Amino acid sequence: MFQYHTAVFFMSVGTLIIMAFLVNENGRLTDKTKKDFRHTYLVISWASLMEWLGFILNGAPSYLRYFHIFVNCFGIILNLSIAFLFMIQLNENGIVKKHLFYFLIAAVLFLILSLPSGIIFYVDQYNIYHQGRYYYIYTIIYIMMWLLLLLGFLDYGRTQEKRNKLSLFSIAFFVLVCTLFQRLSAIQGLNISYLSLTIAAVLLFIYYEEFYQQRMEREEKRKTILLERDALTGLYSRYAYGEELRKYNVEAVPDEMYVFLFDISGLKRVNDIHGHEMGDKLIRAVSRALIESLPSLAKIYRTGGDEFVVIIVDSAFSLEKFQAQFQKFLSKNNKGIKGLYNDKINVAMGYCQAKDYPDYTLERLVEVADQEMYKNKALFYRENHIDRRRR
Repeated sequence: MFQYHTAVFFMSVGTLIIMAFLVNENGRLTDKTKKDFRHTYLVISWASLMEWLGFILNGAPSYLRYFHIFVNCFGIILNLSIAFLFMIQLNENGIVKKHLFYFLIAAVLFLILSLPSGIIFYVDQYNIYHQGRYYYIYTIIYIMMWLLLLLGFLDYGRTQEKRNKLSLFSIAFFVLVCTLFQRLSAIQGLNISYLSLTIAAVLLFIYYEEFYQQRMEREEKRKTILLERDALTGLYSRYAYGEELRKYNVEAVPDEMYVFLFDISGLKRVNDIHGHEMGDKLIRAVSRALIESLPSLAKIYRTGGDEFVVIIVDSAFSLEKFQAQFQKFLSKNNKGIKGLYNDKINVAMGYCQAKDYPDYTLERLVEVADQEMYKNKALFYRENHIDRRRR
């Protein structure tokens, strides 16, 4: 039996030492998280050591009796604190964590006050360890703390994916089952609780690594969405437009691609006279008209303050239908909008189709559409006798 206890002790402590090295070398964890993990491993190691020493001291010379009592008392306190330390590793300050802390303090005080009477445990004059008549109270307290931890894991899991919630629950449930099996087993000297705690500590680290990776992926996705979308209009951003240009620098441009450029006439004047809030309304009105008049396959980019680029790859696209729809929706969104010199929204447009410019990259097609757009803009200013320098 001594060899069995010794093997379990060294397996547990050896595993926890390796885990401490893994945690320390992990560059993604914060210093606080690393500290919390190391504290947990240290407490489990010390608790395992106390149980091993308790086994060695059982029946040792009587002058070691008080040391034997201390070892068992300290081991129980460490054992009780492990559930609380597991909860700390989640970096949550919920109500369950607070209850676990208060429960731990109450349990430790009860244990210390019970030492003189020996109702939880006692060591006789021959230095033999015995469970007291109310030892079951300690077992109940221990089980209740792990049930509280289960509740804490479930509460924490509400904000996580379902599989994360289930894995957390499984870790705590595994330790609880192993503990109950040890307490209720008829096998004398069975020692699996600290081995199960060690396994649970490893599993919790694996869980945290997976959760951290998922959180990083979600954050990266959120940042990408923020980069790809224009905050004012919800259209694709200049960043997304740059990615599209890079894509078609290496891919062939399909013949059915249309490229459009749009420019709002007189946005600077609107901003100067009516304020930037009116200018923003003007930009949003144009963006809504584009969304409403273009097919779902169209990609609409806001590439500047008053500039929009549209890329469509759609063999069924009708230019005439789009132009009619666009003017219709511009008029519809015109209410309350102050344009260049009147209440009409004026938008210059240029476009080209890829089949008319074989072997052109997307970037060169944009240049063609840009030239057409400026011709359209110049015509508008000339027909309305507007000095472009005052736009």
